[in-house]
Amino acid sequence: MYRLVPGPWTRPRYAAPLFVGLVLAGLAGNYFKFPIFLNIDFLFGSVFAMLVLQFFGLRGGVLAAALIASYTLVLWNHPYAIIIMTAEVGLVGTLMARRKMGMVMADTLYWIVIGMPLVYIFYHVVMKVPLSSTAIIMTKQAVNGIANALLARLVFTGFTLDSQSTKMPFREMVYNLLAAFVLLPALLTLAVSSRADFAETDRLIRTSLVQDSKRLHHYLENWVANRKRSLLNLADLASVQAPQQMQARLEQAQKSDSNFLRFGLMDMTATSVAYYPLVTERGLSTLGENFADRPFIADLKRTLKPMVSEVLIDRVGPPVPMVAARAPVLVRGQYSGYVTGILSLRQLHEQFAADADADGLLYTLIDKNGNVIMSNRSDQTVMQAFRRQEGQLRPLDANISQWVPKLLANVAIPEQWKDSFYVAQTAVGDLAEWRLLLEQPVAPFQKTLYGNYTGKLTLLFVILLAALALAEFLSRRIVATLDTLSQLTHRLPARLETPGALVDWPETSIKEPQRLINNFKQMAESLSLQFDAVRRANATLEERVAQRTRELQISEDKHRQLIDNSHDIIYTLNAAGVFTFVSAAWTTLLGHPAAQVVGQPFKPFVHRDDVAGCMAALTTLFKTGQRQAGIEYRVRHRSGSWRWHSSNATPLLDASGEVVGFQGTAVDITERKQVQDQVRQLAFHDALTQLPNRRLFSDRLGQALLASKRTGVHGAVMFLDLDNFKPLNDEHGHGAGDLLLAEVAQRLKNCVRERDTVARIGGDEFVVMLGELDVDRARSQAQASVIAEKIRRSLCEPYHLVNQNEGRAVTLLDHHCTASIGVVLFMGDEASQDDILKWADLAMYQAKDAGRNVVRFHGAPG
Repeated sequence: MYRLVPGPWTRPRYAAPLFVGLVLAGLAGNYFKFPIFLNIDFLFGSVFAMLVLQFFGLRGGVLAAALIASYTLVLWNHPYAIIIMTAEVGLVGTLMARRKMGMVMADTLYWIVIGMPLVYIFYHVVMKVPLSSTAIIMTKQAVNGIANALLARLVFTGFTLDSQSTKMPFREMVYNLLAAFVLLPALLTLAVSSRADFAETDRLIRTSLVQDSKRLHHYLENWVANRKRSLLNLADLASVQAPQQMQARLEQAQKSDSNFLRFGLMDMTATSVAYYPLVTERGLSTLGENFADRPFIADLKRTLKPMVSEVLIDRVGPPVPMVAARAPVLVRGQYSGYVTGILSLRQLHEQFAADADADGLLYTLIDKNGNVIMSNRSDQTVMQAFRRQEGQLRPLDANISQWVPKLLANVAIPEQWKDSFYVAQTAVGDLAEWRLLLEQPVAPFQKTLYGNYTGKLTLLFVILLAALALAEFLSRRIVATLDTLSQLTHRLPARLETPGALVDWPETSIKEPQRLINNFKQMAESLSLQFDAVRRANATLEERVAQRTRELQISEDKHRQLIDNSHDIIYTLNAAGVFTFVSAAWTTLLGHPAAQVVGQPFKPFVHRDDVAGCMAALTTLFKTGQRQAGIEYRVRHRSGSWRWHSSNATPLLDASGEVVGFQGTAVDITERKQVQDQVRQLAFHDALTQLPNRRLFSDRLGQALLASKRTGVHGAVMFLDLDNFKPLNDEHGHGAGDLLLAEVAQRLKNCVRERDTVARIGGDEFVVMLGELDVDRARSQAQASVIAEKIRRSLCEPYHLVNQNEGRAVTLLDHHCTASIGVVLFMGDEASQDDILKWADLAMYQAKDAGRNVVRFHGAPG
């Protein structure tokens, strides 16, 4: 399948506009057609469909062809051109992709095997177009299609040569240029000569029609003038003679002019007073008939001039259509009746028919109402309005128009042109009572032109095929030497590596290829000399490489011993964080066999709380390429315990300097971490009770004050002092006192919330900090009171102590002890830490003064 030609248009932001632009250009190429003759036009839409095929591949080309060809449905009113053009692009694209065939050759093959038979089937079999017209359409479309394919390939070749986006076969370029040098001038010559033939034929038709129109119009004008003159003479006599005298005059006039069927004299009231013949064919009298309802009477009275009538139904004779000539009777210049003559059109018919039979001319005489008086058209009826089938009348010049019928579905354009007429129209009579319409059918001339054009197109098609065959032969001969040279130079260095290799270079009479062959000869000789030198150098180099390999092996063995004997873990990770190497120290320190570690990601071996820190260090290393030192984390021992390690990591770079992994050295720092934890514990906790000491309590109180200021919630501090503690120490020793203090610490922790703080600040003194009580002071005091009371009751419970002094036996002690508790509330920065502790201490002393074992709030009465 075709692939997109490389270039910026392969990106979606460029591909869509390019595709749409080519489709629109293709539609324009079909719209702005190049007429050759008689509605036989050259279309250029397939040029752009072929360009889409080359840029976007088979699917894009077929889609573009269907879209571009859709305009022919509007242009020609049938869908068959869409099928033919889409099939053309589809087959050409398939042959180019699968058979590696050139576009012009593939298109020529399409038209000979598929395209022309399809045109025959669609036009002659389906649309019933005559075989002569089908032949010219079939040949024209084949020539048009091949020419468009050639033009599209030449445009694409020029584009690729300029952009160097793809490679074009040199033979195909030569083939296309040779074909273009023959086809394009021949097409231009055909177009010019064919249009000249058509222009000459058009001129002859117009000249002949104008001449016929003038001659027949002159004849008809004279004929009408003679009839009017006869009526004027009778009208002059009627103005001075009685109707009885006029009867003989009417008879004499009818017998002397066969162009009149009857004569009549009408008085002022339009009643017949004299008439010849006196009786009708049915034996009825022609006198006394009244014609006052005839519309022409008003025109006669107004103009007082003779005129010919519109076509009417005869009221005197048989009721058939008739026309008449009339002249007013004037007495002292005033209207007093009229003379009428019923006309015979036989002489006109004979004269017009004689002229029409010579060159197929059609004539129609029309009255002022648009009704037919006479015509040799089989589709017109006398006394009916003149009508053609649906079509368009196009003015060509001041005297001639052309009527073209509407293009019906499944009717070919040439058939529409064949059914058209050249039209000349003139007015007849002083008052333009009649119109003479002459129509020259195009069909006889089209047949002659088509015979001429068919021969020319067929000759052009034969010349085109011969030119393509000659271009194929010449292009192969021209590039044959280059093909041979291409085969000889394929893997030429590899062939020349063999000692004594010979190349049979071709010879040609073409200057440029021969120069290229000579250059290759020189290059081959130079390469052979260099290969000989390389072979001699290789013999020495191989020995040096072997020596260097032995040295490297010794160096590698030394490094391996250093790594295996190192107490630190040496490891490497790739960019994905997967172990690629671990030293033997890993197994020694952590218990995991190296085979179970290499190939595994490091994360499962690292404590989950330390993974983020390790990843941050690795990310920095990969981004900056700088060594990372002092990375501390916990590693899982095979036993399930955790060991603290500290690593230094160094990036590993590839040949381009990109970081592809890193090498690390890890040291076990578990013992150091344990010592640090112990120091931290001693610094912030009481050694006996493990409660926070004064330093840590002060820090947490400071945090509680800041939180209280931020939230507006009260907190509380309790100061506790044990009652009767000193007697226990004096009687049973400090060991018993330490046991009591540890038990008190545990009871205090059990009485408060997890977020609260219990601390020992010295001797038997403890402090408790309650945080986040309430925004209301009274409720906060109530909550603190409940907790203080809970602590007081808990500390009143008996203590069962197991005491063992040095050199003495273990004793069980039951001891009762109480506590005095002072409480102070705080919120925000209303008071400092020192003030809060001082006030709590004062409240505690108030509790002692109150008898001990009680709770007192700072600032409360009593």
